[in-house]
Amino acid sequence: MWARWGRYQKERMFWRVVGSLFVSLIALVIVVAASMHHLFGYTYQKVIDYERFQTAAELAAASPVIVKATATADAAPYDLPYDHYTKTKVTINEVLQDESGSLQPGGTMTVLEQYWIKGRAMFPKQTVYNGNYYSKLVPGASYLLYLAEAPQHDSYWTVAFHQGKYNLDRKDMLERRMEKKDPRYGRLKQSVLAAYAARRETASPPSL
Repeated sequence: MWARWGRYQKERMFWRVVGSLFVSLIALVIVVAASMHHLFGYTYQKVIDYERFQTAAELAAASPVIVKATATADAAPYDLPYDHYTKTKVTINEVLQDESGSLQPGGTMTVLEQYWIKGRAMFPKQTVYNGNYYSKLVPGASYLLYLAEAPQHDSYWTVAFHQGKYNLDRKDMLERRMEKKDPRYGRLKQSVLAAYAARRETASPPSL
């Protein structure tokens, strides 16, 4: 009898340990998976309905400001009661269109970007995009930016989310991925780059 009781206790202890190890293993898998998602992933919160442009001319007509600019690492969170954004400083290299006439090459401006950074104690920080296919400005990368002023936020918005931002030096890897995910954006980007190249060629003095 005592022998049977001893075996029962040992079996009970064994399965208790196995159960604890199984639960711990599941928890570890969940933590690792979440960590990898936060480390390498990004999140789009929602799909937002907005005007889609077909050509660079249509986009330019809807954009009070068009500049060629270099993104800086000066980016700070900008939190509103129900939304989160990031304010990023860019250096203006060329002013292509400015209805206000206040922007100058060599100056700086602030772009209100459609993303924010979320982090938890045990996870790496994660980039959360407010919607659609926007990708954040990469420090040191060159862009064509189609903008509209947001005076209430002391900054500028990109026109129609990701349609107002075009990387020129292929340093923005996420934007390149978005071109494949959103073919219409890829076609619009080609139109924008062609229009910019044509403008530069027209503005360049004839060679001697």
